[in-house]
Amino acid sequence: MRIRLDNILLCILWLLAVTLGTAFWFNTIFGFDIFSATHWQYVSSLQAAQTPIKAGFYVSMAVSIFITIFGLYLIVRPRKRHIRLPILKISNQATTQPSQQKKQKNSTPPVQNTDASTLDTPPAEMRPTQIPTAPTPPPSARPPRLNIPVSSHQYNSNMMTTPQPRQQNNNYNVDQMAEIFTASGYTIKPNVRVNGITTSLIAIGTNETMWVGCVGVKTTDVRAILEKFEQIFSDTLDETYIGINGFVISAPDAATSEFQDILMFNTIDELRKYMQQNPNPPLPADDDGMFDAYSQYIDAVITHMGKV
Repeated sequence: MRIRLDNILLCILWLLAVTLGTAFWFNTIFGFDIFSATHWQYVSSLQAAQTPIKAGFYVSMAVSIFITIFGLYLIVRPRKRHIRLPILKISNQATTQPSQQKKQKNSTPPVQNTDASTLDTPPAEMRPTQIPTAPTPPPSARPPRLNIPVSSHQYNSNMMTTPQPRQQNNNYNVDQMAEIFTASGYTIKPNVRVNGITTSLIAIGTNETMWVGCVGVKTTDVRAILEKFEQIFSDTLDETYIGINGFVISAPDAATSEFQDILMFNTIDELRKYMQQNPNPPLPADDDGMFDAYSQYIDAVITHMGKV
C-alpha cells in the first residue's frame, strides 16, 4: 500500500470530524467533556470505587472507536483497478455458409445415366481432348537467335572492379602507428568504432594517459570520440583522472580547425618525430599493479563501447 498525501489529509479530516462528533454526543447526553482531564479522573475514580456507570457510556465509547477505525479503513484500503476488455462479436454467417455448402454437396448423390444406348460412350467431360501440337522443326534447322540486351550497369561494374589501395593504405598507417607507439613505450589497445568512425590507434601510458588517433578524419569527429571516452570516465570513475590526447593525420579540416587539444600531422613521419621527442615515462617504483588495473579498465571500456 502506497502512502499518498491525499489519503493522509483525508485521515486527518476524518479524525477531526469523529472527534468533534463524539465530543458533541458525550457532552449532550452524559454531560461529559472528552477534552477535560478532570472528567476522566472522575470516571476513573468511579471505576476504582466500583460505582455503577450507565451502560450507554461504554456503548457510545465503543461505537465511536468502531466508527473511527472503520472510516480509516475505508480511506486507506487498497483499491484494485478493473480493466474491461472489449468483447469481440463474431458473426456465425461466415462459418455456417461453408458447412451448409458441404452438407448440400454430400446430400446430392450423383445421377447415373441408365440409358442402354449411352452406356458405352463416355460423357463429354470425361473424353480426352486433343491438344494441337506444334510442328517439330527439321533436324537441320538452327535454333532462333536470342536478342538479349546487355546491361550497361553490369558492364560498368565489371570494368570498375579494381582493388582499393586506400583501404590498404589505411591498414599500413595503422600498423606503422602501432609500431611508433610501441617503440615509444606505450601499450597498444584494440581499436573501436565510435559514432560510426573506427579509430586508427588507441594506446595507454603511465600516469593514466591515453592516446586516440585517426587518419583522414575531421577534427570535429575526433573531438566527439574523445568526449565519448570522457563521458564514460566521468560516469564510472570518482577520483581518478585520465588524460586523453588526440591526434589526426591528414585531417580534411586542418586549415579551419578550432581545437587546440588535438594534434594534427600531415604525414606519419611527423608523428614519428613527435613521439620520439615525447616517449612514455617509465613506471614508478611504487606502482603496485596500478598500471595493470588501469589497463584492464581501458579494455573493459573499449569492450563496452564496441557493444553499444
